[in-house]
Amino acid sequence: MKAVIIEEHGSADVLKYIEDFPKPKVGEKEVLLKIGATSLNRIDTVVRKGYPGLNIPKPHIIGGDISGTVAELGSKVDNFVIGDRVVVYPVYLPNERDEKYVDNEHLNDGWQFFGMQRHGAYAEYISVPSENLFRISDDVSFETAASLPIAGLTAYHAVNSLYNLKPGDVFFIWGGAGGLASYAIQLAKLKGAIVISTVGKDEKKSKVLEYGADYVFNHYTDDIVNEVRKISPKGVNLLIDYVGPATFEKSFTILRKNGHLVFCGILTGTETNLSIHQTYFRHLNIHGIYLGSKQEFSEFLELVNTKKIKSNIHQVFDLKYAADAHRLLESGEYSGKIVIKVD
Repeated sequence: MKAVIIEEHGSADVLKYIEDFPKPKVGEKEVLLKIGATSLNRIDTVVRKGYPGLNIPKPHIIGGDISGTVAELGSKVDNFVIGDRVVVYPVYLPNERDEKYVDNEHLNDGWQFFGMQRHGAYAEYISVPSENLFRISDDVSFETAASLPIAGLTAYHAVNSLYNLKPGDVFFIWGGAGGLASYAIQLAKLKGAIVISTVGKDEKKSKVLEYGADYVFNHYTDDIVNEVRKISPKGVNLLIDYVGPATFEKSFTILRKNGHLVFCGILTGTETNLSIHQTYFRHLNIHGIYLGSKQEFSEFLELVNTKKIKSNIHQVFDLKYAADAHRLLESGEYSGKIVIKVD
């Protein structure tokens, strides 16, 4: 089958397009999907470069977002038929699961992630458990569906589950033109929050305002702490930071008392300094998250199906040009999601 593989870690140049990668076999509770599309996430570039502490067998296929058509059924799959159009919940769950995580099954030990511990979606076919499949309607393109799982589920988990945003609360997210931010901003506005975000280039401001942000600043040229305090002197209620050490100090500073800071990325490193005193003195809440539950994914998809949340696709690439898609992602010259189409 056609696939884009990595045989070593490095720049986008290590992404290699081939047409003879072995087609995956199907387990009894799995289905074989003919992949229609996948979308890029920052985790793709982290895995490509080498994820800290993780040894990945090679050759390896990255890509955690998956949409496509059911092409083959395992012997114990009876809730789908060949030809069903689906999108995939991106967490491969372990067979043994702790009862305390019944509503958050992704927190079980032994979970795996498509494109990281398992082969991902930069390929023509993939085998996935049938329990991970969610049907999509004929009017939802594979490109749109593939833009939803990782970015959308992470945003939904942060905005709808960790902290119950209320009308008038203040929500902040760095890099508002990105895929995760595009969903988080829309979700926060549905809650009636005041939304503040940033961009690295002024020409992106209009797009972030289009997503629903109330205020957009340039994180390179504006004094973000001062601008936020002008809008909300007491600080922000909920803040998503997927950047890491480069933004942590400012994120920490603009939280209001009892504010919630959510980490879900390591773009600028894995370690930073934390004031223990200020954390308890201000009663701050710091959360590290990855993705969310299947129920949350179902709820997010319903918002998409009812047109309350929309996907914003910047550009679609053919599979053989995956390296170019990665270069675009790393350039920052985009807004919304970058998608790879698999024919």
